[in-house]
Amino acid sequence: MNPANRQHGDHEGRILVLGVLVVSQGVGLVARETIRVMVTVKAYPTLSKKYDETVCVAGIRVDTARPEHVRLFPVPFRDLEKAKQFRKYDVIEVDVEPHDPRKDNRPESLRPRLDTLKVVGHISSARGWAERAAYVRPLVAPSLCEIKREQARNGTSLGVFRPGEVLDFTLEPASERPEAVEMMANQMHLFDPERKKLEHLPYRFMYRFRCAEAGCPSHRIGLVDWEAGASYLDWRRRYPPEELPAKLKQKWFHEIAGPGHDVHFFVGNLHKRPQQFMLLGIFYPPVGVMDQDTLF
Repeated sequence: MNPANRQHGDHEGRILVLGVLVVSQGVGLVARETIRVMVTVKAYPTLSKKYDETVCVAGIRVDTARPEHVRLFPVPFRDLEKAKQFRKYDVIEVDVEPHDPRKDNRPESLRPRLDTLKVVGHISSARGWAERAAYVRPLVAPSLCEIKREQARNGTSLGVFRPGEVLDFTLEPASERPEAVEMMANQMHLFDPERKKLEHLPYRFMYRFRCAEAGCPSHRIGLVDWEAGASYLDWRRRYPPEELPAKLKQKWFHEIAGPGHDVHFFVGNLHKRPQQFMLLGIFYPPVGVMDQDTLF
């Protein structure tokens, strides 16, 4: 036997196989690996009894032969030390392992070991987003309709696509925050006064669009991007309530989805409702960049 292929165990139930750390968890083995990811999505934080405050992060692996979608969860982003608080399009390196499939069986979902996380680079918007586009381009699906069909066939839970036509953007009233969740937000702020209370967003950012395939009935989908929520919280202090919806629509519809940008939507589904997809983030390079030859 080649010595490099031998398995080495230890008292913690860990085995090193071909350089990949494998952890025994009762039944079966769970592979742990170190990956590099270009972050494309940071959702607005949510509160839960299980995870307290956490963020769903998605991105594209840049350490594989071809780009791959990946979801990192849970990430208590505001609890990370400052050096680990990454931006969109930062490249992060982190050890990950699969989730227990009984709790999350989505193929792109991985659990990050946050003590290993580090920011190792940033992919800038230089040259019209060309380098960012090179990683996104190979993953572009024909439509949201097709992504949903892929979900039904093989469990796909993340995707990116170019909408055929973005029809409208509206703000719609959101459900009130449950009393137990509001109490949790207050308690977390009380115990850590230096951390701002996580504010509830009273509106949902809704896009209506049609896919670029015949027969698409059109879709209405909510944007959960942290950047969108932050824009509301910032601008409500700048503008009177009657002007705020128009200001937000100017940015998120007329500018971002305007004629100068080649808009693509990053989407992801809910674990418990796999056919329900959310709009996780928007990719909007200048027109023409996504039609150039890929690096892969």
